Amino acid sequence: MTVEPAPLRCATASDLTATLSLIGEYYAFDGIGFDRDSLEQGLRTLLSEPLLGRVYLIESGTIESGMVVAGYTILTFGFDLEFGGRQATMTDLYLRPAFRGAGLGRASMAALEAVCQELEIGALELQVERDNRAAQAFYGRLGFQAHDRIPMSKRLSGATFDAR
Repeated sequence: MTVEPAPLRCATASDLTATLSLIGEYYAFDGIGFDRDSLEQGLRTLLSEPLLGRVYLIESGTIESGMVVAGYTILTFGFDLEFGGRQATMTDLYLRPAFRGAGLGRASMAALEAVCQELEIGALELQVERDNRAAQAFYGRLGFQAHDRIPMSKRLSGATFDAR
């Protein structure tokens, strides 16, 4: 059996339902509240505004059996003087349980880094749940370093995800 490399396929509006389903799986896994309406609104905006970021479906398979969706990742764009300008944040990386432990996560991260280099992004950031030691170790092996600061956020009332 010949296994293909882990391609990242840029999601489109036609992938909305499938991507929302994957997000639901990830949020259940990590214990994150899932507000479908809010997430769908934000996802629609992200899928239609490539300057904000990209959604990638992670596909896996063999030449014989074809490709299947194994997971997804989301990359959003920002600007940070600390990193000399453009930076990206990987907000989600999720692989379905059947696809874990075989190098697909590592291959997906390498592909994501290549995307960032093509886009002339100076740094790739991500967040990991404090108690997810396995994820912290995985990202550490890939060269990510923890900073001595904590993320803080505030939901703003009346804010929408529509960037227009």
